[in-house]
Amino acid sequence: MLADLHSHTNLSDGTLSPDELVQRAISRELDYLAITDHDSIDAFDQISELPKDCGLSLLSGVEISTLWESHEIHIVGIGLDRKNPSLISLLKDQQQLRRERAEQMDMQLQKAGVCGLMSYLDQQACTAISRNHVADFLIANGVARNKEQAFKRHLNNKGRFGAKAHWCSMAKAIDTIHEAGGISILAHPNRYRMGNKKIRLLVQEFARVNGEAMEVSYSNLDPNGVAHMADIAVLNDLWASTGSDFHTPRNQWMDLGKFRQLPPQCIERAVWHHPRWPGARL
Repeated sequence: MLADLHSHTNLSDGTLSPDELVQRAISRELDYLAITDHDSIDAFDQISELPKDCGLSLLSGVEISTLWESHEIHIVGIGLDRKNPSLISLLKDQQQLRRERAEQMDMQLQKAGVCGLMSYLDQQACTAISRNHVADFLIANGVARNKEQAFKRHLNNKGRFGAKAHWCSMAKAIDTIHEAGGISILAHPNRYRMGNKKIRLLVQEFARVNGEAMEVSYSNLDPNGVAHMADIAVLNDLWASTGSDFHTPRNQWMDLGKFRQLPPQCIERAVWHHPRWPGARL
């Protein structure tokens, strides 16, 4: 079973169109692909009919940004009813928060003599503006050499052009995912800027507010890291998920399906054994 349950298109901060992403998933011989754009489910309106006998099943999904103790935490939802009113409402609010953050960054940039950010963003295909798009703008205008410099020097909360986001709570995101019939998954727990003790507290809080699963195996996680994530999932009685967090073919270490198999202690609790595993719901 090769299930990549975390990926992005150019409707958030990926580089491939929805159809291009699907074709790459087929070429990579995935069994399941969940498209989980940041705070957007619009990719599914642009997907062509899958080729017959391609072997791929698509899952509707989203990655919702939340706040927990001043940390931005990402919650993936898969198997969603995309017409659910609560989900539509929340994502509309989140997209507005994203635009407001970009407008704050634009004001800071204008004070520094760099104009045109909002016009640039309006020309992009995305429906959910991210700091990645702002980083691209900074690079295009010679403000930053690369994305690493753009984020480190300019776009973090203390950066020259940084602006804080005011996302919804984890509980709100989880409740909305469940209202839409989906499964809630804590994304890449060890990628947040916190130590192991804090990660354990995060997972405990996620489980306490009815989160159901966590990513155990994902890109660039070594065997010890996968085993550590598996132990935490088991300790908190969570289902185990897998996903690359794919954004672009240029990042080969985050390509579709490029992650380790779940360790033995998680096999029976793999998320595809969940009672509400959505199959090919779109």
